[in-house]
Amino acid sequence: MFNPVIIVALVLQSFVSRASRMAGAIAGYAITTGIMLWGFSVYGDGSQVTFFDVPLSPAAFFVLCIVWYGFDTKTFLRAKKASELSASPSSARVEC
Repeated sequence: MFNPVIIVALVLQSFVSRASRMAGAIAGYAITTGIMLWGFSVYGDGSQVTFFDVPLSPAAFFVLCIVWYGFDTKTFLRAKKASELSASPSSARVEC
């Protein structure tokens, strides 16, 4: 079972991404950081995190978070590139 807070956060990120790709990418970092902090607090309480009913060791959970940061970085770089392309002077039409 998934944590409902995580599901709500991902749905909200989807809506934010539709409004602004850059804001959605930044929200992705915030969500990943929140999940990582939550997970470490779960491990600190002596419990464990499961991923699709598979218990994860703290090291495996950390590796998954790092991989997810990689996805967040890829999304951020794509949003940045799209932003730069839309703002570049070569894409603007010059009238004489």
